[in-house]
Amino acid sequence: MDSWDTFNPTKPTHRKPRRHSTHSHSRHFSTELLDEEVLLAKVDHFLSELERRLDSLEAYGNLKLDEGISRAYTTLLAVRHGCSKISGEGRRRARVIVEVLESSYHDVLEAKDTLPAKVHAGVRFLEELLGDFEAQAHAGADRVIDAKDKLAESIERAIKAARERRLITYEELPFPWRVNPYILRGYRFTETKLECVKSAFTLSNETCNIWTHGLGFMLILAIAFYFYPTSQIFSDHTTADKFINGLFFLAAAKALACSTIWHTFSSISHQTTMERFACVDYSGISMLIAASIMTTEYTAFYVHPISRSIYMGITLVFGIAGVILPWNPVFNKADMRVWRVIFYLTLGATGTIPMFQLIWTRGMMWTMTFYLPIVKSIAVYLSGAFIYAMQVPERWYPGFFDWFGGSHNIWHVCVLGGILFHWNAMQEFFQIAFESVALVPV
Repeated sequence: MDSWDTFNPTKPTHRKPRRHSTHSHSRHFSTELLDEEVLLAKVDHFLSELERRLDSLEAYGNLKLDEGISRAYTTLLAVRHGCSKISGEGRRRARVIVEVLESSYHDVLEAKDTLPAKVHAGVRFLEELLGDFEAQAHAGADRVIDAKDKLAESIERAIKAARERRLITYEELPFPWRVNPYILRGYRFTETKLECVKSAFTLSNETCNIWTHGLGFMLILAIAFYFYPTSQIFSDHTTADKFINGLFFLAAAKALACSTIWHTFSSISHQTTMERFACVDYSGISMLIAASIMTTEYTAFYVHPISRSIYMGITLVFGIAGVILPWNPVFNKADMRVWRVIFYLTLGATGTIPMFQLIWTRGMMWTMTFYLPIVKSIAVYLSGAFIYAMQVPERWYPGFFDWFGGSHNIWHVCVLGGILFHWNAMQEFFQIAFESVALVPV
């Protein structure tokens, strides 16, 4: 039993004290009461300091903590949270401290037998823990501030160099703008959005990237608003068919426009603005993937409206998520990379799942025949993605492909080619779909 429980002036006593011990007992009572008051006052003072000092540290924003200091921070937060729910009762708050430490740092209190002894040792340990945590947190904050100062200095140097020569080298770029170490020259670095737009009409290492998709955007608009409406297939299509074609054109045009916007404004010297324009590009990619898959689902299940609606609905949900998620700072964190990969793989997988039902209901041969037209589009996309990921050919000849012919240029051509090949495949999809309608018994 804890000494605070055995000594309680509010509890009745069942044993009469002897007369000759009255004075010594009273003095012992006063000493224990004084010790308890001092200890509880120490607890209150520590909790007050804990609240103030944690608030001060948290004012820095997101603290970068390693595993060891993160454990200390979690313990301190648990003490603060547990004690904040108890007001005006010192003993209960002291017990919370002991309970938290016994669960997190059991060995600290293991040698203590009484509650007051545990509280005393616990407060002393927490004071040391808080001091160590503060020291590391301040050091981390100082490193962040130092890194921000260095980044600001590198941005100013890059702006100055760009003012003098218009184009700068890879080594002159601040680190957040460095993407491909094998493209050595021709980088823009502009202070305003208007300068970014103007620079799109001058030669740089982004000229090819901007205009391959800028002109591609115009080509898709021409197909959508002239070639498709004036073709025979337009007359053969139902209103729903035209809507699906329109959805594909919209997604393709959006992806190409978003890519053009990103490469135009990727040189902006404000980091947050630059990263937001990157999100524009991500959202366009998600919509193109989703719309391309939905065209295959629509035609594959042309005479099966329930299955068609289910598959297209699932893909649409993932597509919308792919447009929204890139704007969430959490989604773009470095430690979320695996989850981003899983998400985009899942989005792409929604296009393969219907194949299993088609194989089951229509047979392997019919399914292979149906999907054969899209193989060319997929092959072009994958080839471009592989070249882009490997950073070839500039990896082999750094500096030689600074202006034209680099991996990103090739990737852009492959994306445009993949869109056009998919459009051609869609016409064969619809032809197979129309044949399926003819086979349905009236």
